Amino acid sequence: MKYDVVGLGSCTMDMIFSVDDVMRMELIGKNHTEKKYMAIEHSSKLNVRSVKFHPGGSAANTTCNLSHIGLKTAFIGGVGNDMNGKECLEDMRNHGVDVSGVSVFNDDTTAISVILLTPWGKDSSILAYKGANNLFSEEHVPKDKLLSTRCFVWTSLTSDKGINAIKKCINLTKSVDGLIAGAPSISIIKNRREEAISLLKECDITSLNEEELIALADEQDVTKGMKMLFDWGLKIVNITFGKEGQWLSDGKIIIKTKPPKVFVEDTTGAGDATMSGIIYGVLENRSLQETAQIASALSAMEIEAPGVRVGTPLEYSELEEFMKKNEVSQEVSDF
Repeated sequence: MKYDVVGLGSCTMDMIFSVDDVMRMELIGKNHTEKKYMAIEHSSKLNVRSVKFHPGGSAANTTCNLSHIGLKTAFIGGVGNDMNGKECLEDMRNHGVDVSGVSVFNDDTTAISVILLTPWGKDSSILAYKGANNLFSEEHVPKDKLLSTRCFVWTSLTSDKGINAIKKCINLTKSVDGLIAGAPSISIIKNRREEAISLLKECDITSLNEEELIALADEQDVTKGMKMLFDWGLKIVNITFGKEGQWLSDGKIIIKTKPPKVFVEDTTGAGDATMSGIIYGVLENRSLQETAQIASALSAMEIEAPGVRVGTPLEYSELEEFMKKNEVSQEVSDF
C-alpha cells in the first residue's frame, strides 16, 4: 500500500482571537446537563488581546499528526484559489502530507474558522465558514489514493456533495479491505444526523466527545451509547470527557484513561489528536492500553500550545519521551 492513511474533511484557516471582555453564562437544562454560553453586550466594542493564524481543519490536522509520528498520509478535500488556500496546502506539505489530491476551486474561498478564547476557560467557541470545503464532491475523489491506503478517515463535511464524496471514499477503501475511521463533529450530527449515523455504520473506528455521543445516540448513559455504536458494527470506540480523560473499548474490555497533568493553553485540535492516536495504535497493532496512552499523550501535547499542529510531536521519539515523563492512570474492566 502506498499510504497508511488518507483523510477527507475540512481544511480551514483558523483565526484565533483571545478576548478578555466576553461574559459567561451557565445554564442547567431540563435533563440536568450543564451548558456554558458566551455573551457580548449589544453595541459594545471588545478589545482583542491577541490574534493568531494557523492552518487547521479536522482531517488536515489528523493527517499532519500521523505524518509526524511515522505514517505515510495524504489529505483530499477542497480549498479556494486564494492566499489562505495556498498557505494551508504549503503547511501540510511541510508536515509531510501528500496534498496532490486536493481540489482548488475558484467559486468560493478557503474555509475560515474564527476561534474565540477567553480567560475563564480554555475551551474554544468557533464560528465556521465552510467555503470551498462544501464544493468537494465524489467527482473530485482521487480513486488511486483510496485504492492504495490501509485506512481512510473522514471528518465532517455537511453538504450533499461532501457526504456523497465520503461514501465513495468508503466504498473504494473497503474494496481493498482498508479500515474506515470516522470522526463526525457536532455540526454534522445536529444538522445531518441520519447521514452521520449511516456513515458511522460503515466504520471500524470512531472517536467522539461526550456531547457528540449523546446527540448521536440520543442516550445520556455513555456505556449504553457506546454499546449502540458497537451494535452498528464498529470495532473500536473512543469517548472523550475533556480533562476527565477518555474511555476506549473494543466491545470486550474498556480502558478508562486519565490524561497527564499539563498546562492547558488551547483545546483546539485536541479531539483530532486523540483520533490520530487511536488510528496509529490500531494500524501499528498496539494493545488497547497502549493505544489509549498514545491518544491521551498526543491530545495533552496538543493543548499545551495555542493553535493546532503546534505542540504535537515532530517525530515518534518525542511522543515516547513525553509518555515516559508524563504517566497516565488507566483502569481496565470488562465492557
